[in-house]
Amino acid sequence: MNVLTLICLSFSLAADAFVASVCDGMAYRPKPMKRILIASTFGIAQGLMPVIGALIGDRMIGILEFKRYVSFAALLIVGVIMLLEGFEKPDRPHGMLGVKTVLFQAFATSIDALACGLTLAVMPFPLWVDGLTIGLITACVCLVGITLATFIGKRFNRPERFKVLGGLILIALALKDLVYCFSA
Repeated sequence: MNVLTLICLSFSLAADAFVASVCDGMAYRPKPMKRILIASTFGIAQGLMPVIGALIGDRMIGILEFKRYVSFAALLIVGVIMLLEGFEKPDRPHGMLGVKTVLFQAFATSIDALACGLTLAVMPFPLWVDGLTIGLITACVCLVGITLATFIGKRFNRPERFKVLGGLILIALALKDLVYCFSA
């Protein structure tokens, strides 16, 4: 694997986390420090999962058959919660994006990275370089996404609409994983 391949892999693994961070930015409008923490959480999850996948290797084959189901369930739960929040009468202007929700999103969007770890074990780069590259690119992409989405969300006075939209997008990502469960 050359550097360009690793960078392309990093961006493709970051795609789901980017979508989730954009949804979070539009719906919750987090302050700058929280944006950094959210992006870092996604980056750490995306960076660690392929390393864990590579270290566990052959033992993961049976578990990986269920990875899409786990990702489906996690994204569906977060999406439904976000969707329901969007239909509630807002008692606060922006709502709260809790630590549990961010951790759940980070886990759900990094399941694919776990599977990619199996291929990283045979590549020429040390695992820590792979994990660090994937994690940094994910964190940067998510920080850009959540920051831009927060500014876009501030232009509108009804953040609950973005919670509904974000919930629907996360449910769509979950359904994508479910479709892959039956097509693979």
